[in-house]
Amino acid sequence: MKKFIRTTLQGLLNSLDTGFGKDELAYLSSQGKNELQIRDKIAWRLHNNIIAEFGDDNLYVVRREWSPEGFGREKVDLAVLELDPSLTKIVRAIALVEFKAQSIVRPEQWYLDEFKHDVQKMRTLAEESPICKDADMYFVFLETGQERKADKFKPILGYAQYQSANVKYHHDTDYLSAIKSHWDEFSTALDQPITIHQPKAIYIGEAFGYKQYVSPLLIGPLK
Repeated sequence: MKKFIRTTLQGLLNSLDTGFGKDELAYLSSQGKNELQIRDKIAWRLHNNIIAEFGDDNLYVVRREWSPEGFGREKVDLAVLELDPSLTKIVRAIALVEFKAQSIVRPEQWYLDEFKHDVQKMRTLAEESPICKDADMYFVFLETGQERKADKFKPILGYAQYQSANVKYHHDTDYLSAIKSHWDEFSTALDQPITIHQPKAIYIGEAFGYKQYVSPLLIGPLK
């Protein structure tokens, strides 16, 4: 099951535009961060993949915004859980997943800080909740890029105010290498080695005359 989750998560991220209408994800991304929209679509698609692979008896479920009983607001963005045969009790958490998104391609510190915070949160759940002790932990970073610098529709485009000299655009020859340099900073952010895969730019459509792309990074499973 854990291997299936790992492989399926990466596959879903590599096709994260699937399930949205034409240009829908580009429209949503152009006006703000897209982590919730993408998370929810991936949750739905993962749910259906699990049913197709393991049957529809609902022993395995995908839960958004979940925490074990007694942990209050310390929720993870997505969890894959196993229920007992009566479907009344959670037996174990199989995977815990956190999502973060950036609306434009440029190096920043905040997402590294959020990464460390989210991993610590998941580690605390694994240490203090028996049903989470063997859960795989994942962090998803979604970096949205634009075709070129925007001049028109600036009051509409949520990312327009961040178009500084450090921003890279899809038409730049070093676009993917710039993303990889951002991502490589995750590899030393924790007390364990982390493998960072090569980025790809997934075309998600056009909004207000600008083509948009998302590069998804999947880190994990972490322990």
